[in-house]
Amino acid sequence: MRSAVEQTELTDDEIRRTGRAILEGRTRTELGCDVGRISFVEDMDVLPEPKLAFLYKLWLDKADPQTGLHNRADFDMLSMLPAVGNIMILDVLRNGFDARYRLYGTEISDFSSRDWTGQTVSEMNRTTQPDLALMYRSVYWAVYESNRPIYSEHLAPVWLSGKIWRRLVLPVSYGGDVCEQFIVGNIPVSAVPADSGSKDRPL
Repeated sequence: MRSAVEQTELTDDEIRRTGRAILEGRTRTELGCDVGRISFVEDMDVLPEPKLAFLYKLWLDKADPQTGLHNRADFDMLSMLPAVGNIMILDVLRNGFDARYRLYGTEISDFSSRDWTGQTVSEMNRTTQPDLALMYRSVYWAVYESNRPIYSEHLAPVWLSGKIWRRLVLPVSYGGDVCEQFIVGNIPVSAVPADSGSKDRPL
């Protein structure tokens, strides 16, 4: 397995290969035990967080009735207000192989102790050196390629021990049929011992 430093210097081939594994439902073997779940969202009931369910319903409601596509212009901050502190918006770069944070929600930045607005995902990975860099990059690529929303659960990086991230990545465009931005709901919740019986432990 790669070290954390090596994992931050990812090639497009690595991102594509792991992204294809996500598209095919092969996630745990490719990404390791810190990833509890990665799946396409077909039903709001699979989303355990009300804010994520709200964003997914909004995304469904904003679909063009003729094409089923989603125009970014229909998603203003007012429409997303119930979840706005837990929202990230990223501009797609290099055909989904990277993305730049246009908005980094206050509740996310408060929890992670940094606002990454204006930085790319690859820059964040090089700075923080997370073991999950490949997961972040390959999920975004898979959403870009499929134009479908993906939900994931994974352990937070070691410096945020005791937490898990629950994330929903939604693809939107500016009137075309290619994903140009990601709207991401990102919520940290407490990880609890495996024998506690709590529904809040996904791993």
